[in-house]
Amino acid sequence: MDAMSTNQGRVLIVGRSTAVLLDAVALLRGRGYAANASNQFDQLLTDYDFGSVDLVVFGGMVPPEKKERLQEQILAVNPHVTFLPGLGGVAPLLAAQIEQFFCAVTPEFSYDATSRVLHVTTDTVAKVAVQGIWGTFVPPEPVGHEISVFEAELDAGRHAIPIPPVVPSESSFVAVRVGDGVAVRQIGATPQAVRALTPGSLPVPEPISTRLPWM
Repeated sequence: MDAMSTNQGRVLIVGRSTAVLLDAVALLRGRGYAANASNQFDQLLTDYDFGSVDLVVFGGMVPPEKKERLQEQILAVNPHVTFLPGLGGVAPLLAAQIEQFFCAVTPEFSYDATSRVLHVTTDTVAKVAVQGIWGTFVPPEPVGHEISVFEAELDAGRHAIPIPPVVPSESSFVAVRVGDGVAVRQIGATPQAVRALTPGSLPVPEPISTRLPWM
């Protein structure tokens, strides 16, 4: 994938897992975004200048009361910042979701769960790429996986793209790219055992607050 031009957006990811946060920052930086990440909730306002941040993504392991308080404090500094809940705590999914946020136009597609087929519609000849993304939980950390499902130039029209068996039926997503547009959707339900995880049920992660320059 070609790197995007720089200064597409300044993103701070706030979550729990050190490995996930570092991997997500690396993926986003490689795609042209100015990204940082932290799991030090009580230090965010001193560690970062929120006047220069466009988007803050909160992972699911940020306690709701902390997230609400942080949103109020950040908005007091920058009323133009946008908050986005992470769809799932794995790096390739976070990166694709953030790309979707900054896209002016997102692709049109639907998914048939019974046949496991994506139907992608293109208005003109366009390069189409589909990634399968999923997560597994290897205590104490989630592990992200991604695979290229399809990549080709397609004529205008509606196209059927099967999802291979390697993409599991649980905790799975697809990222669909048509031209410069990106759209992300969950295709496999999150298991109850994963939904039941709470910050208190997991060990305290290694502290991380990246300090890479925004530019």
